[in-house]
Amino acid sequence: MSDELEKNDSQKHLIKEQYRKWKEGDDKKEHISTYYPGMDRLTNFKQNYSKRSGDILMSKNFQRVNHIIVPIIFLGILGIILYIFIGLPVNALYHFIWCDTDCTDLPASPGIIIVAILDSLLLLLMIINMFKEPWKSQILVKTKNGGYDFRFRKGTKMVERMESYKNKMLTNLFLKADTNKDGTIDFTEFLRIGGEDHLTDEEIKEYEEDFEKADKDGDGKLTLDELKESQP
Repeated sequence: MSDELEKNDSQKHLIKEQYRKWKEGDDKKEHISTYYPGMDRLTNFKQNYSKRSGDILMSKNFQRVNHIIVPIIFLGILGIILYIFIGLPVNALYHFIWCDTDCTDLPASPGIIIVAILDSLLLLLMIINMFKEPWKSQILVKTKNGGYDFRFRKGTKMVERMESYKNKMLTNLFLKADTNKDGTIDFTEFLRIGGEDHLTDEEIKEYEEDFEKADKDGDGKLTLDELKESQP
């Protein structure tokens, strides 16, 4: 029993050590940009960005419009939420302190003023971030499922943060799915990552195909490296 526990602890330690090495960059290759002045946008995207299967590159004008509309919608919704949770209580407190019976002579709603200031500060921060390195290196794409997402230039801080988060998440999923702690996951354990109890037959078939693609050596089990390499 003690030997088995030692084996499990050792395997867990190896997996965590592997993640530590990845995080510190011991086994990462630094991306070298192939961009040159005058390169067309599509070629630049294919060579220098974290492209995924099915991505459709959107035009510059579409991306510019997106940069205007999306923040406006976001700030509008946020403004409503802030007014409900901050503005209304501030108004109530203001009326309670300064009003006896008649509040008709009060100035503009202090709650709205506070929300407007907060929204303006957030807008300013968003504008500043757009000129920082991570946001200057993004390209808007239409994904294969019909939605929109950003792809970031390889080697940027934004990509490094996203890769770090993805690897940490996959490592945690792997450790939870590996119920027998043998350092690999079989198909039954693989299903637990997607929620085994809620999958249809069609979804299970898709998982089988994904599992077979990820299982490079065909031994019916996935290592942490194989799981990571299978992810886009």
